[in-house]
Amino acid sequence: MPRRQAENIEKKNQKERRVMSQKERVDLIEVDLLDMCKYILSKWVFILIGMVVFAGAGFGYAKVKSVTEYSSKMQVYVTVPKTSDKVLIRDNAGDLAYDYQKLIKTDLIVNEIAKKTKIEKDDVKDAISAEVVDGTRLLEIKVKSDDKDDVKKISKEVLPVFQKVVQKDLGRNKLVIADQPSKIKAEQTVSTKKFLAVGAVGGFVVVAGVFFVLYLVDLTKKAKRN
Repeated sequence: MPRRQAENIEKKNQKERRVMSQKERVDLIEVDLLDMCKYILSKWVFILIGMVVFAGAGFGYAKVKSVTEYSSKMQVYVTVPKTSDKVLIRDNAGDLAYDYQKLIKTDLIVNEIAKKTKIEKDDVKDAISAEVVDGTRLLEIKVKSDDKDDVKKISKEVLPVFQKVVQKDLGRNKLVIADQPSKIKAEQTVSTKKFLAVGAVGGFVVVAGVFFVLYLVDLTKKAKRN
């Protein structure tokens, strides 16, 4: 009887020790999280180097992949003839603006511009586009290409050609030029700033992750020794 009682007491003590050890492990994890942060932050020099290296890689990638594109914009205002008691004008300026948006890419316009600029027809077609400004009769025409000279030549001819086709070939009312071609602007197709930032963040994550793994490995070795 005393022996069985002693065994029961020992089992009870073991159970209490297990419960205590679990609580201690929880406390240990909380302390380890703090120590882990301190450990990782103590390696700030290596983390900084990693961020600089990855940021440089991102910048280099952006420079290699990026292409400089040049563009110029202009705007025309679409009008219709004034109505009178004797003449009924069925054209709607808003509808015409959308017609002209499609017209800008047709052979009527493209072939004439290509002839005057001596630029390939396909290149002209790829370079020009148009978009109706929402809620208005304004049509914004954009010339965009990776060849600055092409942009300059096309921008010079697009409005006169467009005006001629609309007024003489189609017999529509004269377009009002709201904005002459703007100065040619250059922009990169791939943002170097974006890839620079992404590279820096990626460098931080990778290097901090490496030190996190090393910390866990060291912690495991210490636990085995104890």
